[in-house]
Amino acid sequence: MERYIRKYGDAVFIEELVKLSELHTSSRQEFNTTVYEALSKIVESAENYIKNEGERLLNVVERLGGRVPEMEHLGLNEIRERLLTILRESEIIIEKLRARLLDIKEGRDTYLTLDEVFDAVRELNNLWDTAAKLVKFYRQLYSDLSPLFLITA
Repeated sequence: MERYIRKYGDAVFIEELVKLSELHTSSRQEFNTTVYEALSKIVESAENYIKNEGERLLNVVERLGGRVPEMEHLGLNEIRERLLTILRESEIIIEKLRARLLDIKEGRDTYLTLDEVFDAVRELNNLWDTAAKLVKFYRQLYSDLSPLFLITA
């Protein structure tokens, strides 16, 4: 009888361990899905920000360069070149992040760093700051010289 109880008790014990293991598997999958969804939103937001602000900055650079070609020598050309590089690099970074996110969703990986994408965002913001300084310089130059335009007209 004692042997039967022990054997039965072991079977119940093993069944409880199996259930706990299955609960963990379910929880891990739920965690992976939640992390995937949250990080996907961040990656998508960063991608949209880089794309939209990059296009907007390129528009500013092209318009300013078209109106005041001398600005090319004051750094506008470097801004354009670096911006185009950032936009190309960010596409590659986003592709790598999306592939990594799929690995996380499927449980093959649990590590993801967003450093590269946020470095691209920071660099884009720095380019915007530099371009804004050129725009302010042009505005100041225009306002300082506008009385001369009125006199000569």
